[in-house]
Amino acid sequence: MKRKRIPIAPIKGRLYFAFFMFVITLTILGGRVYYWKTVKGAEYESRAKEQQINSYDVMVQANRGSIVDRNNQPFAVSTVVYNVILDSRVLSLKNAREDYRTTQQNKTFAALQEVFPDLDYDELRHGVQINPETGNPYTDNSWKVLAKKVDKDVKEALEEQDLIGVYFEQDTKRTYPLKTLACHVIGFIRGDSKSGIESYYDKYMTGTPGRSFIAYDGNSTAMRQEYDPKDGDTVVTTIDYTIQQYAEDIVKETAEQWPADAVGIIVMNPNTGEIYAMADSNAFDLNQPDEVLAMSDEEFKETWDAMTEEEKLDYKYNMWKNFNVSSTYEPGSIFKPITVAAALEEGIITPQDTFFCSGSVEMYDEIMRCHLRSGHNTLDVQGALAQSCNPAMIYISQKMGKETLYRYKKNFGFGDKTGIDLPAEENGILYGEDAIGPIELATISFGQGFNTTSIQAVTAFSAVINGGNLMKPYIVSQVVDKQGNIVYENKPEIRNRVISRETSDLMRIMMKATIEEGTGKKAKIEGYSIGGKTGTAQNGSRKVQDKWALSCLTYFPVENPQYVVLAVIFRPEDYQDGKQTPVPMTKKMMEDIIKYKNIQPSYAEDGTAITKKQGTVTVDDYTNSDIFSTLLSLDSKNLNYRTVGTGNIVVNQFPHGGTQVEEGSQITLYVEKGEDDEGTMPVPDVRGKNYSEAVTLLNDSGFEVKTENEKTDGVVLSQSPKYGVSVELGTEITLTMGEQQKEEENTSNE
Repeated sequence: MKRKRIPIAPIKGRLYFAFFMFVITLTILGGRVYYWKTVKGAEYESRAKEQQINSYDVMVQANRGSIVDRNNQPFAVSTVVYNVILDSRVLSLKNAREDYRTTQQNKTFAALQEVFPDLDYDELRHGVQINPETGNPYTDNSWKVLAKKVDKDVKEALEEQDLIGVYFEQDTKRTYPLKTLACHVIGFIRGDSKSGIESYYDKYMTGTPGRSFIAYDGNSTAMRQEYDPKDGDTVVTTIDYTIQQYAEDIVKETAEQWPADAVGIIVMNPNTGEIYAMADSNAFDLNQPDEVLAMSDEEFKETWDAMTEEEKLDYKYNMWKNFNVSSTYEPGSIFKPITVAAALEEGIITPQDTFFCSGSVEMYDEIMRCHLRSGHNTLDVQGALAQSCNPAMIYISQKMGKETLYRYKKNFGFGDKTGIDLPAEENGILYGEDAIGPIELATISFGQGFNTTSIQAVTAFSAVINGGNLMKPYIVSQVVDKQGNIVYENKPEIRNRVISRETSDLMRIMMKATIEEGTGKKAKIEGYSIGGKTGTAQNGSRKVQDKWALSCLTYFPVENPQYVVLAVIFRPEDYQDGKQTPVPMTKKMMEDIIKYKNIQPSYAEDGTAITKKQGTVTVDDYTNSDIFSTLLSLDSKNLNYRTVGTGNIVVNQFPHGGTQVEEGSQITLYVEKGEDDEGTMPVPDVRGKNYSEAVTLLNDSGFEVKTENEKTDGVVLSQSPKYGVSVELGTEITLTMGEQQKEEENTSNE
């Protein structure tokens, strides 16, 4: 059988053709690769790097700076928290075996569901399944926020489980450990909106965010770059936590006894303008500012439910408003010291001048009455102030004329903002000078026909008694960084010199009679020299006598005033003359301050002045010392102290080392955290407080409490650890209770 020969030529031809096509294809591909590498290489490499960088570029939030009182008691603090992030692309495990993928997804979602049960897990599970049309997960992204601002312990518990596709973004959480205390002053944050100090000093507290991202070096090697956030600065207020607490208790009790639109108190240093307390009865919890505290009352809840949404919003805005700064009212008789001071300064009257009060003055068919309808008969200037006589003020204003009275009213700051470092301050409402006729001149003289704010009133009154200086009030003393460096500071600032020292001294002494024998005698405290002025002013329409502003201003000691107190009851319900009065408020406020500060009486029982002899000591240099040894040294020298900042290393001080000071002086220590101080908080000062007050303050600040020998009577004599020392939250603070010993008193005749 013959074999059939297969022609070789056609086969070779096909092989040559195939080889030729292979070479052509390879050449084209090589050319294309060459084109990608040389022409487009830099662009594609840049895109690849950019994609890698964009897939990991995280902003690390800075901790917002704290707000503290003058003794370093925290009002507002920020803590590190975390946002929980789900990366659906990673959790989809699209290249993994199905059994492994299912196991890991179940593990992740089970762990998340235990902590965050309210999430839609059907949707989340569907999102990590692979879409057969695209080959990618249905939720094709790497960043889905599952929960915001979770605590560190939650984050660590999840991390321990090695969950696939779950990441954490560092954030901060603002908390207010004292809840309602000083709520209108401190303010709060809602999204981009801020109020109070949170708003006014926002730029200092904000800090600078950090960043974590991927970058490339000169060799195109990927490198992770970390820039730590810079925490915000600490705002140190002039507020004294203890005085603020007393003030808030008083306004709350008064508002419960005599319901009103608002009840307010301001406590200020008349010589410097420092605000020690500013309280408003319309309180709210800074941690939950939308919650209305009165909702616990069933009757109010029914009223609330009947309100429209607009009415509810108006109610909340009024609740959040700082009455002492943002609300105006006719001041009434607390303006009379301005009228008298102006007339004395101009030489229009003398302290010996007298005025006759029949109970009313008739002017142009208008009858202007005195609060004592039967009249005061003949009064001198001191008596006119003490008895709050309207006709006497009218006579004085007629002698003075509108130009002079209007000028002094403006010089004392009425109609202008005081410049206090709080937002939303109101100007007040005044007549223009051209609009003042005889009737308006008369009513202005006793504080009617114009509006003022509480901060204007207390600042103007302080100028009457402090030597004649109209001070700029302020609520923040310093802003300090973590190293204790002062980055901003408020100091006493004189806005205007309104009257002479001589006139001020006369007014300061004369107004003592208001408390001793006049309209404010219910504010008298035996042994203490106190001056003041009361006020009752009709507000709104004179045809409907149902809207009143009741006020009382007191100061002490008269010889050298260190405290001025303004209490206001604004628009009390069902007002009855003589029933609702703010005078007991000022008395209680002064009694609390006297007890807290252990202020000695001005006079002994025999009427002699009480003085105290003090020695002097030299302050050591405590820079770079630990707080514990520093406090032992200060105790041995009989020196008081306050700390600014958080931590146990002293980085600065005032006065500086080598300075001679009197025993009992206060040394300011600027502290920062050392290596072992992370996660610590300063212990508040509870000395002089009763057991209940001390426990409340320490518990609110995050500490436990025990007492020596389980004794709870009396007041706190000492505490361990000492106040200002930074310790871990949850630390047990030991209190020594007992009766406060009175200091030995030396008396002598002036």
